Amino acid sequence: MRFDGKEVVTGGLFCAVGVLLPTLFHAFNLGKTFLPMHLPILVLGLLVSPPIAACGGFITPIASSFLTGMPPFPTALLMAIELPVLGATASFLRRYFKLPLLVCVFGAIVARCLCDIALAYAIAPLLQLPPGAFGIASIVSGVPGIILQVVAAPPIVMLIEHGRRRVSDERV
Repeated sequence: MRFDGKEVVTGGLFCAVGVLLPTLFHAFNLGKTFLPMHLPILVLGLLVSPPIAACGGFITPIASSFLTGMPPFPTALLMAIELPVLGATASFLRRYFKLPLLVCVFGAIVARCLCDIALAYAIAPLLQLPPGAFGIASIVSGVPGIILQVVAAPPIVMLIEHGRRRVSDERV
């Protein structure tokens, strides 16, 4: 499988944003509430192919954990499962089903939430917690972040795509 060089560079850029943006949010103790690492991965998924989006979603939490200590290592592993689902689903819905931007955002968020619930059911017994409550709590605590993703991701993608069109028009 061959990958477009621009997509790989875009993936690297959004991985870097996915490491830097959470440090700003964590400085104000807002990281767990606004899910700042999710936004760059969601936008990445809306811009590139599913494999690149999934790789970005996998690499970002692990790189961030090693570079900044956030998320802590066990959480980084869970996020390395959840974020590829978010990015790849957004990309898959946009590329192959050609759905509207907002529908892709909602679909990706629903897929991520289902992944969270599945992870909660797998991990809760190890922590001696009720799986249902553990899964719901992880989603409910991130509602402000979900709202941020729904509100911010579509305009960011539209701005980037508009900029790409202008640059390619100027080259012709």
